[in-house]
Amino acid sequence: MTMNPADEFPFADGIKRSRNVMIALGVVMILMGFAAIVFPLISTLGVVWMTAVMLIIASIAQTIGAFSYPKWGGVILGLLIAAVWLIGGLYLMIFPLEGVFVLTIILAAMFLAEGVIKTVLSFRMRPLSGWGWLLFDGLITAVLGALLIWQMPSAALWALGTLAGISIIISGWTLIMIPIAVSRAFGDITDIDQTT
Repeated sequence: MTMNPADEFPFADGIKRSRNVMIALGVVMILMGFAAIVFPLISTLGVVWMTAVMLIIASIAQTIGAFSYPKWGGVILGLLIAAVWLIGGLYLMIFPLEGVFVLTIILAAMFLAEGVIKTVLSFRMRPLSGWGWLLFDGLITAVLGALLIWQMPSAALWALGTLAGISIIISGWTLIMIPIAVSRAFGDITDIDQTT
């Protein structure tokens, strides 16, 4: 009796079905990662400005949402949160170079957390072919976070864009390699469909 790989490895079927999309996204991510490395100051400032825009949009959403609270105390607290986000977003837009240092520290913490999460997820995927690529991605991302902390504050102007680019390249490579490894391990999608 042939066992359906989707029963034993729930990730396999979804990965195989979206194989071409994952590979295409991986290629785009690799190209964008190289662009971030080639132009580190531009990509660093781009990260700061995008964060500023997101904070301003979140402030608008929080302002609208604040009026859905049933009591005025909730409305006032919601508006205070919106004001903090708006001030933060405007500050990053007006003083982007100062924002680079703050965001560099946040990025370092994010890389460390992402690396740990991907490493844990890779061990959950472990019986599935390609789990090693996710482990590789997690370990490299965690090391990048540690390097970023180590180089502060002198490298903040170039490190944010460069490290983001490296992480994007590794993530793109992972998006390419996982569906290839799963396809090699389980064959064509039609093979899975025929065993059900």
